[in-house]
Amino acid sequence: MAQLATRTWGNADADGRSFILLVHGITSSSRTWWQVGPALAERGYQVLAVDLRGHGGSPRIEDGLGLADLAADVAETVHTTVGGPVELLVGHSLGALVALELLKTGNGLAQRLALEDPPGPSAIDWVGLAGGIEQDGTRARTDPDALRRQLVAENPTWPSYEVERQVADLSEMDATAIAAALRRSQGMTYDLAALATTATVPTLLLLGEEPLGSNLLGADRTAFIDALPNRTTHVLPAGHSVHREAFPQFMATLDTWFAAA
Repeated sequence: MAQLATRTWGNADADGRSFILLVHGITSSSRTWWQVGPALAERGYQVLAVDLRGHGGSPRIEDGLGLADLAADVAETVHTTVGGPVELLVGHSLGALVALELLKTGNGLAQRLALEDPPGPSAIDWVGLAGGIEQDGTRARTDPDALRRQLVAENPTWPSYEVERQVADLSEMDATAIAAALRRSQGMTYDLAALATTATVPTLLLLGEEPLGSNLLGADRTAFIDALPNRTTHVLPAGHSVHREAFPQFMATLDTWFAAA
């Protein structure tokens, strides 16, 4: 397991502040929470965001991109940084899978859970994803202007500063090693509905709309929602990156859920 690089928001010296843990998706980093982290800190929380292995400032990888490996890294980092359970664990995409894996162990890491558009196993072409990651990582370092144009074309709702953050994340990540790990293992094998059944803590499920680019589609979507035992589900006007594409609605939904608890 690895000790991960982190970003924090909030007053670390304040006594009695509850912690919120943020876990990003593949090809991203803790940088993606640049709006969410400060907003949660303004609400009185101490916020910790990790860079998964091979991403951001965390250690590079040689192997071990499975959910169990990634979850062990996060658990170790929380143990050494926070020293106890967090009030809320938020995971986006791959980070949502890691969050579910963390809670599957029954380690009491989090009292509540927020899952943002976890990818359905039928929605991902892992071989194609590996090739895209490798190509985008190379372009981020060698031809960032071309990559910016591509990201703008593919994500017309993203403001320019989100494009710049994505280029920075792709430039920093260990794209070659991540792509190689995905190819060796034929991607990530997981039973999303089975993972859902182990998430017994109160759970907020934040989904994008299928026509706008959600990665939880069709039968996978229905099975996952039905399997979550203690859920509140909201579909927001966004694609896969709900916290980036619909930030005001994302925070308003969190606030309403917190208030109802």
